Amino acid sequence: MIGQRIKETRHRNNLTQEELAEGIISRTYLSLIEKGSVQPSTNVLIKLSERLNCSLNDLMSETANFRYNDVEVFREIVFHEYKVSHDEFSTVPELMTKEYEKADEISSVDCGRLHLLYAKYFRHQGDSRKMTHHADQSLLKLSNNVINQFYIDALLIKTSYLMDTGKVTEALDLLEDTYSLIYPMNELNLSKLKILFEIIECYYIKEQYFTCRRLMDKYTQLEHTMQVRYKEEGLSILAAKVAAYEDDLGLLDQLVGDSENDRMILLKCYNMYKKGQIKKCAEYFKSYVKNTDELKDDPLMLDIYNELEERIGTL
Repeated sequence: MIGQRIKETRHRNNLTQEELAEGIISRTYLSLIEKGSVQPSTNVLIKLSERLNCSLNDLMSETANFRYNDVEVFREIVFHEYKVSHDEFSTVPELMTKEYEKADEISSVDCGRLHLLYAKYFRHQGDSRKMTHHADQSLLKLSNNVINQFYIDALLIKTSYLMDTGKVTEALDLLEDTYSLIYPMNELNLSKLKILFEIIECYYIKEQYFTCRRLMDKYTQLEHTMQVRYKEEGLSILAAKVAAYEDDLGLLDQLVGDSENDRMILLKCYNMYKKGQIKKCAEYFKSYVKNTDELKDDPLMLDIYNELEERIGTL
């Protein structure tokens, strides 16, 4: 960490490595110090601190009390955001050791983005406690500014956790409040789709299928306006489930198509059964791989499975 502090103080003083190292050590040796590859002697640290116009204690102080270079921090954040967006999380632990978020000088936006990175990392690691802690911190810091994509991403992590732990109403309140706030913002159109999809899932979990159907129509209109597709398969599965509940066999027939998704196979069987195609339905039903955990969490699909098992399971 001393090497990192030397580097950041050098940047604040607008010094190159050559200028800082001149007459003290070689530029190569300074580079190794800044990378943390070698530990400088106290004598070298004293000489470097004099040229950097700071005390030896400044270079060896706790990270939380150290002034950071905003540009350098911003560059690091963008770099790690790019990595995480491509499912590369290996660099995040090193970023966390620098504790940039504790610096007094860091902006609330950058602090919020750092906590968002940490939340995504811990979600990847499967650590729900740390994930939600950092998602909450991200929302807290980012709420001091105009709602942006980073805030939306942190909100979706938070609400996904709430839904997974059965707190669907709490998640729905957060999602609907945010959707109403960003509705007039054209620059957040994709975020509207993301939030609306989660709202639909909440109402599906709450077994309010009529509301799901109404919101899916709104979702489709928004997609058409934006000329973009988001979670197309997920929406098709939700729409097929609701069509099955409403016995809208024409729509269900269109939606199940030739999909090999297990849930779609079960819905295709149900569609055949309702249309009287019993033999064909029985053949398809044999290819369905029962997922007990998934059915347990989906009352509508469990009812469909039980009905098919009772009527054609022995054919």
